[in-house]
Amino acid sequence: MINVPLDTVSPAVASMSSVLVAAGATAAIVGEDRSIKFVSDELRKLTGEITVVRQLEQTFGISLADLRKPSSTTIAVFDRKMLVSVVPFAGGAVVVLKQTFDDPPQISGIPKLAEVIRSVVNRYAAFAELKSIEFEVSVDENDERFRHHSQLADALGVLVENSLHYVPSGGQIVIGARPVEQKGKRILLFFVMDNGPLVPEHMRQIIFESGYVWNQHSHERTGGGLFKVKDFAAAHGGSVWVDSKTQKACSFFLRIDPS
Repeated sequence: MINVPLDTVSPAVASMSSVLVAAGATAAIVGEDRSIKFVSDELRKLTGEITVVRQLEQTFGISLADLRKPSSTTIAVFDRKMLVSVVPFAGGAVVVLKQTFDDPPQISGIPKLAEVIRSVVNRYAAFAELKSIEFEVSVDENDERFRHHSQLADALGVLVENSLHYVPSGGQIVIGARPVEQKGKRILLFFVMDNGPLVPEHMRQIIFESGYVWNQHSHERTGGGLFKVKDFAAAHGGSVWVDSKTQKACSFFLRIDPS
């Protein structure tokens, strides 16, 4: 594997390298300067020597344009279906490969809500694992579907990304959905809850506005990109809000009209 002398890398990179070795991960570390800092033996078995980012991009057929944002892409490597995940951390980003399998065939072209939610969890699973964060899915296994499922997954992804940013190592995120009746009308209620810090009362409205500028280094919990969730909700006759009535969990709720 590529072993950069420890005195030339940050403690964060050295620590992450140790985590990947211990986990036997198929992964590489890309530094903030887009240089290759580390390649695991498991990855080298698939790709051979990797010395520059362009080799990763060409080998996997992906673009590593923004290493600051978690993302996942499904690719084929030697006839195997693999999930390539970009996992940001303090010293750069980890590119992780995990074998995946085809989803079961759908009765229709629209996936069930439970499958949409699981797809969101799978998108961020690598990041959660490296941070030792546990995902829990809470949704009924029924035939409930929503035709704008891709937009829904993206909106839920924004909420999950924010939770992953704030939840401490060893924490938990619960994502789920419930069909509910409101004033005689059926709606869908989605939620993303975590045991991270709470959003201050005075910030609970403004963080959803398009003009809000997120400071990810602030000691207060706020959030980034939440206006996208608000726009999605508004486009589907719903709303989004954050609550923490129990003072033990930070809970984001997304309500939409399924019709």
